[in-house]
Amino acid sequence: MADQPVLNYNKSPVSEETFVNLRKMDVEAGLLGKLFGGPSSAPMNIAGIVCFLLILCGVVYTCLKGMTEALDFWKLITPVVTLVLGYLFGKRK
Repeated sequence: MADQPVLNYNKSPVSEETFVNLRKMDVEAGLLGKLFGGPSSAPMNIAGIVCFLLILCGVVYTCLKGMTEALDFWKLITPVVTLVLGYLFGKRK
């Protein structure tokens, strides 16, 4: 086993210009850019987060209040969830 070479991952040389450009993009993105992604993926990520949170709230509300009381809540959030899902799956590039 001592004869096996050591593998070094992520050791490819990066030019100084590339490093500076990456740091500049990192600083320009800010907190929201790091959280939601770049300008091309941010709308999809935000829509996905909204859909996930609505479904999570619906499930928690159903568990806490019971099915009969939660039906009105689901009637409110179902159109929003389907709208978001339509946006996510219908988005053309």
